[in-house]
Amino acid sequence: MFAMRLKCLPLLAVMVILLGTCPTTLAVGWSDNFNDGSVTDGSPVTWSQDLFGFFPGNYDASSGDYSLGGALTGQMVTWVDGVNFTNSYIRTQGVVLPGTLPTEVDGNIAILGRLDVNSVSAYVLYVDTGGTLGLQISLGGSLSNLAPTVNLGGINALSDIIIELDMVGNQLSGYAWLPGNPKPAVPQITATDGTIPGGPAGVAYDEDDDNTTGLFRFVMAQDTPIVDLVPGDYNGNGAVDGADYVQWRNGGPLANEVHNPGTVSQEDYTEWRARFGNVAGSGLGSGSAVPEPTGLLLALAGLVACWLSRGDRAQQCENACRSCWAC
Repeated sequence: MFAMRLKCLPLLAVMVILLGTCPTTLAVGWSDNFNDGSVTDGSPVTWSQDLFGFFPGNYDASSGDYSLGGALTGQMVTWVDGVNFTNSYIRTQGVVLPGTLPTEVDGNIAILGRLDVNSVSAYVLYVDTGGTLGLQISLGGSLSNLAPTVNLGGINALSDIIIELDMVGNQLSGYAWLPGNPKPAVPQITATDGTIPGGPAGVAYDEDDDNTTGLFRFVMAQDTPIVDLVPGDYNGNGAVDGADYVQWRNGGPLANEVHNPGTVSQEDYTEWRARFGNVAGSGLGSGSAVPEPTGLLLALAGLVACWLSRGDRAQQCENACRSCWAC
């Protein structure tokens, strides 16, 4: 055991030296899945609500989702202060819940980008219960279309849907797709506009029919492209790395499990090893700058896991370290 771990030390020493000269990309942003039942406690972020009192209603996350309902003026607006974006990538999953009457059906959920709270201005990407995807600009609270609306052809906000607004310079791109499906390769709606230079991100609900509710499962915003998680990222930190081996070795639970989800097995090690080094995103959650994993960092994580290993699985970890270095 001791001799095996000593064999890892030369590689570990070399890589620690190299890491001192390796640049990392910093991503700034935040993510909230509302599982803590609160949007006002700063965990992970604090949501501001009802801009200037113009958008009153019931803003409630006690169910574990962020519910916007009971809109007194038809619209509700909520956003995260403290993180301002110029270039940004904003994503949410949501659904419109009908009221009790057959006529209480219609509404739309929306993403707000570069929000200027002083002038009530923002870029708006929305999807409604009829399957319309729209890209608008709000200037002083007055909305106008930036591009012709798009019919999504069979998907709409009456069932869970994911929408994403990407803003890079004056290029605006909107996407919509169903959970469990891949993000479309090209945006369904685009526009060019540089009127609003930057600002916070948030979401909104437009109650077209009384007693409907906009329900948001999660919202995330960051200044680098959002890259979806990949299989084998057992701890959900955005990379398949040595920490996932430790998660498996300790008996789970395993996020993004490939083989027989819910059951920790030897096959899970095989799937992890086959995907070691895959980078899945920035893993933002606190609104701070977070370094994205690089190849050397991933390899170092594997070697650290090797050094910490005990028992029969130590040899497996050593082999995985060698495989990573060979890549």
